[in-house]
Amino acid sequence: MNVSNRTSGEAGRVIVTGTGGLGFETGLALAKLGWKVIIAGRHAGKGTAAVKEIKSQVPEASLVFEQVDLADLASIAAFGRRLNAVYDRVDMLINNAGVMTPPRRRVTVDGFELQFGVNYLGHLP
Repeated sequence: MNVSNRTSGEAGRVIVTGTGGLGFETGLALAKLGWKVIIAGRHAGKGTAAVKEIKSQVPEASLVFEQVDLADLASIAAFGRRLNAVYDRVDMLINNAGVMTPPRRRVTVDGFELQFGVNYLGHLP
């Protein structure tokens, strides 16, 4: 998908999971290209800071933070319901947030092994 070549003239809407690192940089790059960006993450403070920083660099950005915990299926369902109530469509989903090899066994709220729960189940449509 060529994200910089939108022929309709209408800005697309994208969800980017993750408030720092690649999630932040992806949200920033897409905001610069005129996308309507939804930064999704677990921590409201980090999400608010990411939005503030991106808007300082791209003042005209259409950008919001939405809280979601990918280790909690109820949180994911609530996130989906909130988005459905506000937006008529989402054009792209960038599943960036994830867990990599926790040092000890941890499980999600729903009892799944953490890496499997977040990286796979947390990103199912």
